Amino acid sequence: MDEKLKLTLAFTLLLTVGFLALNTLLFFELKKNAEESIYYKAYAHYLLYSINPSYRGDENFTLSEQASKGLAFAFKDPRDQFKNVYVIVREEYLTEIIKPSIKKLFFLQFLMIFSLIALYQMVLEILWKKVEEGREFSRALVQSITHKLGNFISVQKTNLSLLKKAYTQQILDRMQRSIERLEKDVGLILRLSQEGTEPFRVWTNLRQSLENTISFLKEDLEGKKLLLSCKENIYVFADERELEDILYNLLSNAVKYSTSFINIKAMTYKNKLLLTIRNDYLETDRKGMGLGLRLLEKHIKRLGGELTIRVKGKYNLHVCLRRFKV
Repeated sequence: MDEKLKLTLAFTLLLTVGFLALNTLLFFELKKNAEESIYYKAYAHYLLYSINPSYRGDENFTLSEQASKGLAFAFKDPRDQFKNVYVIVREEYLTEIIKPSIKKLFFLQFLMIFSLIALYQMVLEILWKKVEEGREFSRALVQSITHKLGNFISVQKTNLSLLKKAYTQQILDRMQRSIERLEKDVGLILRLSQEGTEPFRVWTNLRQSLENTISFLKEDLEGKKLLLSCKENIYVFADERELEDILYNLLSNAVKYSTSFINIKAMTYKNKLLLTIRNDYLETDRKGMGLGLRLLEKHIKRLGGELTIRVKGKYNLHVCLRRFKV
């Protein structure tokens, strides 16, 4: 059985049991109040009988000198203290008094139970969606780490096998670069796990961060054309290391999935900074490039920005930031 259905059934059962217990208490309280009301009415009939001995009541109350098996009240006969006068209540009268109140009570409780279940279902759906998003995010996080560590181990195995054949500085440089790549890849994940820690944000030059990232990806850019259009006086309010890790993940994916060119453009528009990364990646059945997309979305949201992807002729990735200055 689905977990959401189990929770809903448990909540419904709890409400039902609770309202049944409440209904039992309310029923006895209504019965008590109704009986008190009937007693005062019966007493009023007794007083009329005291004034007029020929008075015999109405359709609901009958005066008699004989006791009744049903609901009846005994009063002293005003003319003979050794005798009783009985005011007999019609058998269905008590039920007729309670019945309208019971109907209203059940109707209101039905509306209340239905409203509570509907409200509970709405809240449950919202919370469950967050739980599912958390599960999916955790799954993507594990997959991302596994993927990146797998690539790292594979590269290191290749480098070690080359080292065994011959020592060269180039191989050591490749190993160092591979470690730095892993550090950048895992950096975003580690920072997400430290959400309680406030990042040290300063006004960081966007063009300089872009150039540092492009320089780091120089080997991957061989044989591909990269165009950078960004003013030198654009500053973003961000943690410099976090910003460079975000740019690294954005650009490395763009380079990895491009065929021949990458176009990077930063422009201001209506109090917003729009960073666009465009390449010739044309596979449209996927939302993003790589498992790290959701990690990037999380980090860009922490910067107060948004990440969107559009495929129109070419693959366009847009990052919209609001905390910047020129």
